[in-house]
Amino acid sequence: MKGTAALEIMEVKMKKYCIIILIVCMMLVLTACGNPNSEVVGEYDTSKLGGDFVKSSNEAYAIGANKDKMPVFKDTDKAFKQALIDYAEGFKAIQKEFNLKPINKKNWEAYKTYGWQLSADNDEEIRKQGREITQFFDIYENSFK
Repeated sequence: MKGTAALEIMEVKMKKYCIIILIVCMMLVLTACGNPNSEVVGEYDTSKLGGDFVKSSNEAYAIGANKDKMPVFKDTDKAFKQALIDYAEGFKAIQKEFNLKPINKKNWEAYKTYGWQLSADNDEEIRKQGREITQFFDIYENSFK
């Protein structure tokens, strides 16, 4: 009996081990596949784009073209982090006015939608930041379509 119980415990542990390995393998495959739209395959003529960030010399906002010839940030993580710094007051105003959760990589679409809609209750610089946020996310979203 002791041998049977030990064997059953060993089988359960082995099943758990196999499930964990399977999950890790699936995560690796999904990570390797990635989103092809985020890959920069060429240069993009930024003269047609709006937004002060486009004209800045900040490398975080470097823009290239994806396979569909749409503008994308060469490093979306760096661009996102820099936008959080550069437009911090605009993000706060959008969050407050439209009762949103703090900006993150899962809820940015609401900030894109509302950025240009900040009310006149905000000073001009804050409203300008709101417009910049919308323009930023117009490019940012191209990496995920």
